[in-house]
Amino acid sequence: MVRLRGLLSILGLLLAINGVQARFCGGSMDQKCVPRQSCRIGSENGMPIIEYRHLQGGNFGCPTTETCCPLTEMLGNSIPVSDDPVQLDCGHVNKEGLTFTITGLEELAQEAEMPWVVALMDATNLQYKAAGSLIAPDVVLTASHVTEKLSEQQLLVRAGEWDLNTDTEQQKHVDVAIRKIVRHSKFDADNGQYNVALLFLEKPLQLTRHINLICLPSSNRNFIQSRCLVGGWGKKTIEDNSYMNIMKKIQMPVVDRLTCEKQLQVPYTKDFRLHHSLMCAGGEIGKDSCEGDGGAPLACPLQSDPERYEQAGIVNFGYGCGEPIPAVYTDVSKMNGWIRQQIQANSLGRGNGNGNVRGAGVRNIRIMGDGQEARVDNGPRYEHVPGGLGGSGGGGGTDAVGGIRFHQGGAPVNVPVRSNEYTPLQVEAEDIMKEEFQ
Repeated sequence: MVRLRGLLSILGLLLAINGVQARFCGGSMDQKCVPRQSCRIGSENGMPIIEYRHLQGGNFGCPTTETCCPLTEMLGNSIPVSDDPVQLDCGHVNKEGLTFTITGLEELAQEAEMPWVVALMDATNLQYKAAGSLIAPDVVLTASHVTEKLSEQQLLVRAGEWDLNTDTEQQKHVDVAIRKIVRHSKFDADNGQYNVALLFLEKPLQLTRHINLICLPSSNRNFIQSRCLVGGWGKKTIEDNSYMNIMKKIQMPVVDRLTCEKQLQVPYTKDFRLHHSLMCAGGEIGKDSCEGDGGAPLACPLQSDPERYEQAGIVNFGYGCGEPIPAVYTDVSKMNGWIRQQIQANSLGRGNGNGNVRGAGVRNIRIMGDGQEARVDNGPRYEHVPGGLGGSGGGGGTDAVGGIRFHQGGAPVNVPVRSNEYTPLQVEAEDIMKEEFQ
């Protein structure tokens, strides 16, 4: 018996070394973890459908993208991944998932549901740091505060990610280096104004169904009465000790400036003023961006096509997480001029003509407005192409640097804040009519 156990241990070690160790599951050697498309159970009607409660229960020891399948139910030929054509216009979602659908999801995204959301990873250890959005094949929109004091060599952009804890997705994520980080020169951590940055990638990403673009709104677009989406991998609650591994999807309303300002004056000071480069969303208990979502997009449906989205905001700062107080986002519609200027100034302006990889540069930025979709050109004009208004991009929680608090007369206001997130200082009222894109 001792000798047999020894032989089995050696065999198991050899299998593991050679990467072919069978992943048996459910406490039985008659079941194995396989891609969901490779199991007859759950795939009777085509694309696999699973229940969220199974994932919550540990998924029988399998990764989220796989199922514990009896050996007798394994398919010789996997159900093919949907071959729907890639949508080359912006703002499309995969609301039923890409290779499987999860039922009963609460505040989590389906696989590849928001293909424009990207993860910003620490380049040294590949740990998640913050989020952003893909606005061109080689340009990511994010917040200044999540890139502060970091060089291009210290961050990577990961596109096409869903579950950070596994690489078993059928459609693989893509990591790409950053060529240049451009932060708004007027960003101020004291009040969160102009909290926006662009990441120019070393090479353009190939657009697919799980890696695609978010639309940008027209200048000064009003999203009041919209219910929008925030996506990211930040904490679910402020008490959590770790970030989420599966991308979140939080639905929340846009809140008008006056209401938001008054509500934020309660935890901060009566002198708090919301800078005109900012907007608010949320205020529903338990539905909020949180620590680690910094830089993530707040996405709202297009007026003319609710199945598509445009980016209304960028996760900036907030009071706690999930409180009945709105969080603050950078208003993307107020940043359009700056975004155009920086892309025109910093784009390499070349494409390789490979498949769906469109040429890098400003011509691929999609701005929605007046019922038309426009690509930003190198000149001061728009190239109009058919299409409706864009929908908004998702947004997430805050992950700012520093520990600055609101001050009243020099005395700190003692309010709970998200760890590693700045809380803006009191600011003087400003002339909101001044030029915003200097």
